[in-house]
Amino acid sequence: MDEKIFLDIIALITKHTGIIPRESHKSGIQNFIEKRCKELGLSGMQEYYFYLNKTPNEFCSFINGATVNETYFFREEAQFSLLKEKIFPALHAKSPALPLKLWSAAASSGEEIYSLYLLALSMGIKTECFASDINTAVLEKCGKGEYTANSLRKLDGAKFISLLSPYQNENCIHFPESITSKIERRQINLAKREAIFPRNVHVVFVRNVFIYFTLEMRKQILRRITDESLVAGGYLFVSMNETALLDKSILPENLKKCSDGKVFYFQKEA
Repeated sequence: MDEKIFLDIIALITKHTGIIPRESHKSGIQNFIEKRCKELGLSGMQEYYFYLNKTPNEFCSFINGATVNETYFFREEAQFSLLKEKIFPALHAKSPALPLKLWSAAASSGEEIYSLYLLALSMGIKTECFASDINTAVLEKCGKGEYTANSLRKLDGAKFISLLSPYQNENCIHFPESITSKIERRQINLAKREAIFPRNVHVVFVRNVFIYFTLEMRKQILRRITDESLVAGGYLFVSMNETALLDKSILPENLKKCSDGKVFYFQKEA
C-alpha cells in the first residue's frame, strides 16, 4: 500500500511542477515524508497523502523539500567567459543607456543570479536582475545573500572568484543590502501556463532543469520563454549537459542553437 501511495505522491509532484523525480532523489523525498509524518503526528504515508491534498501550506513545504537545489558561484565558467568577452559587450553596445535584463529562471539559492549581476557590475553595465524558483525556501536564502564554502568551487568558476572578494570573509560570503536589493525575487512555477514570466529579457539562464521535465514540458517552457520573455536577439543558456536534450523537434522555429568554441547557447532571431 505504501508503495502505491508513494507513487501517487510522486505523481502529485509531476502534476503540479512538471518535474519527474529521478530514482536517486526518491529516497530523499521518502525521508522527508517520514520526517513530516512524525512532526505532524500522522500514522503514515497514506494519511500524509490526504493531508497534502487538503493543506496548501503543507504542499508548499513539501515542494520545497522535494526539489533539488545544488548550485555554486560562476558554475560552468566557460559560459561566463563568453558573456564577458562577447555577449555582454554586444548587448550593451546596442543600447548603452538601458539596463540589461537578466533572468535566472531556476535560481535555487541565488548563486547564479549574483554571479551574473557581479559580472555585469565589474564591466560597468547596468542591469535589472530577476531570480525565480518554485521553491520559496531557497528564494528566501537568495534574499539574505549569505553563503558558505559550499557555494564556491576551486576549479569551475575560479576565473571569476575575485569578483566575490569584497564580500568574502574567510570562506563565507555576505552581500550587503546594496547588492541584495538589486535582485528581484519571484516564485514562478515554469510548468504552470498561468505563471507570469519576466518580459523583455536579454539573457535567460535556465540550467539543470530540463533534465527533469518531459519532452512536451520542455517544448512548452522553451516556447513561452522565447515568445514571452526574450527580446529579439536575446540569449538562452542551459547547462552544458542539457544542450543535447533540446533539439530541433522541440525548439521554437525562431530560437536557434548556436556555438562559440565548446560553448553552446540559444539565440532568438532578431
